[in-house]
Amino acid sequence: MSEPDEIPSPKQSRRSFLKAGGAALGAASTVGLPSLTVAKDIAKGGGKRGGILRFATRSDARGVDPHKNTIYNVSQPLAATSQGLLDIAPDLAPAPGIASEWNISDDLQTYTFRLRPGVSFHNGADVDAAAVKWNFERIMDPKIGHPFARSSLENIKEIVAVDKYTLRCKLKRPSAVFLANVTYYPCNLIAPDSVGQAGSHPIGCGPFKFKSWKSWDRTEMVRFENYFETDADGTALPYLDGIVGLPKKQDRARLVALQNGDVDLIDHLGYADAGQFRRKFGGQFQTWNVPQVGTAWIGFNLKTGPFSYQNPEGHALRTAAAHAIDHEALHQSVFYGLGTSANGFYGPDSPWHMPNVKPGPEYNPDKARFLLRRHNLANTPIILVSRQDFAYMHQAGELIQAMWAEVGFNVVHEIHPNSVLREKYRLGSSQAGVYDADSTASSYRADPDGWFNRSLLSTSPSTQLRLGYNSKQADTLIREARITRDRQKRMHLYTEVENIINEELPLIYTHTVPLLQGGVPNLAGYEPAFAGPFSTVQSGIRTTHFV
Repeated sequence: MSEPDEIPSPKQSRRSFLKAGGAALGAASTVGLPSLTVAKDIAKGGGKRGGILRFATRSDARGVDPHKNTIYNVSQPLAATSQGLLDIAPDLAPAPGIASEWNISDDLQTYTFRLRPGVSFHNGADVDAAAVKWNFERIMDPKIGHPFARSSLENIKEIVAVDKYTLRCKLKRPSAVFLANVTYYPCNLIAPDSVGQAGSHPIGCGPFKFKSWKSWDRTEMVRFENYFETDADGTALPYLDGIVGLPKKQDRARLVALQNGDVDLIDHLGYADAGQFRRKFGGQFQTWNVPQVGTAWIGFNLKTGPFSYQNPEGHALRTAAAHAIDHEALHQSVFYGLGTSANGFYGPDSPWHMPNVKPGPEYNPDKARFLLRRHNLANTPIILVSRQDFAYMHQAGELIQAMWAEVGFNVVHEIHPNSVLREKYRLGSSQAGVYDADSTASSYRADPDGWFNRSLLSTSPSTQLRLGYNSKQADTLIREARITRDRQKRMHLYTEVENIINEELPLIYTHTVPLLQGGVPNLAGYEPAFAGPFSTVQSGIRTTHFV
C-alpha cells in the first residue's frame, strides 16, 4: 500500500488540541437512576446558544424511517434526531431518558418503566406509555422492523400500558440485559400519529428535529425547543440552532473539507492521514480519539461453499485461511498502527475486554500450505466480498486476498454496496458460488449480549442470514450469560464463547476499529462517547457550542 499523499496546509491557525480519554463502561443500573457523566468542559453557565454545526460523516442512512432502517449513532447525521425509552450515557451505560426510572422483577422477566411526564414528540404529541407500546410493536413487526432493532425486542412476550406514564414489558425468557435493548440505538421512537410520513419526514423526540434529507448529500436538522434534557444549570439542551450533516465517503474529502473551512466537525480522519495530521496540524485543529468504534472480522459462509458445514473439510479450510492472515500487516497497512489486532470482539481499551481468551490460529503460512496439501485443497476457489462504503473493509479484503492466494487459495475479491451484500447473504444460504467469506466489521456493543446474541447465537436472524453458525455449546453459554446479573460471571461465560469461536472459526477477529475525529478550534463542549456515539446524556452534540 503506497504512502499517503501530503496533507495540504489548512487555512485556520489558532492553536487548540484536545485529547479525549476513554470512559469506563459501567454496568447497567437495575433500579432507579444511574449516575451520569457530565461533559468535562461544560462549566457552570458555559453553554452558549446558537450556531449551525456542519458535520461531515463517513456514512449516511439508507432511509429515514428509523424502524425500517438502522440509524447508526456514530456516523449517520440522523442520529441527532434519535431518542429511545432509555438514553445512552457517555460511558455507554443505559441511562434515564423517556423513562426516568425502572424496576426489574426478581425472575428477570418483567421490566416496569416509569415515564417522564411532559415529554413531547417533535409535533407536540405526548410521549406516553401508549406511544412507546405502539413503537415497540411496530419494530417487532417482521414486515416493518429492521432485523437489528427487531432482534433487540424479540424476547418481549407482552407490552402493557399500565397507565399514561407506566409501561410494563413481560419477557418470554429471563434477561439481565434488556435495558441496553431499549436505548435509542437500536429502538428509536417516533410519533404514532405521524406514521404516514415516517419514510419521508420522521417525527421523533430527540434533541434535534428533522428538516430535510437527501441521500449522500445533505441532512438538515434544527433544535427541538421542547427537548426535556437540561444541563447542570437547568438550561435547556441542545445549545446549537441546528446541524447540517454532510456525508462524504472518501476520507480525504472529509479532511480537505475541514481544512478548507467547509465543515466544523468530521467523524473520522482516514488512518493513512491521522498520524501526519496530528503531527503537523495538532495545534490548529482539535482531535478526539475514539478507541474502539467496532471490530473488524472475516466471516465465513457456513451454509454453502468450501468453508461450510456441507464440506467435510470446511474446518480445515477455515483453519488454513486463519493461518494465512498476517495480523501485523493488517495493523500497519490498513490501520497505520492505530488500534490493536484482535482475538476477540472487545479490545484492550474496552471495560468488557476479556484478557483470558485463547487466541485463534497464529500467522503461519507454512501451516496453511501444509493443511491445503494434506487435504488436497490447493487452488480451492474462494469468493471474498467486502463492503464498498468503508475503505478499511475492502482494503483488508485486498490484503487478505493476496495472503490467501500466496498459500494456495484461488481468490476473487468483490467489493459491493451493502444492498448487494445483503442479497448475496440471502442467496448464499442455498446457493454455492455466491460468496464464501466476507471482510466486514460490526459496531461496538455497549453490552456483550448485543454482539453474541445477535451475531453468533444460532437462532438469531442475523446469524442465520450471514454466517449460518450453529454451536449448541456456544448457544448454551450465550443464553446463560443473558440471565446472569453478576458481571464477572458473565465475563467468564463470554470468554468461553470466544474460545469456542477461535477454535471452530465461524469467523476470524482481525482488528479493533478506532476513529480519530477532527474539529475546528472554536468548537466547545463536544466529546464523543467511548465508542463514538455523538449524542449522549449531557454530552456530544447536545452540549456542543461555538466560542
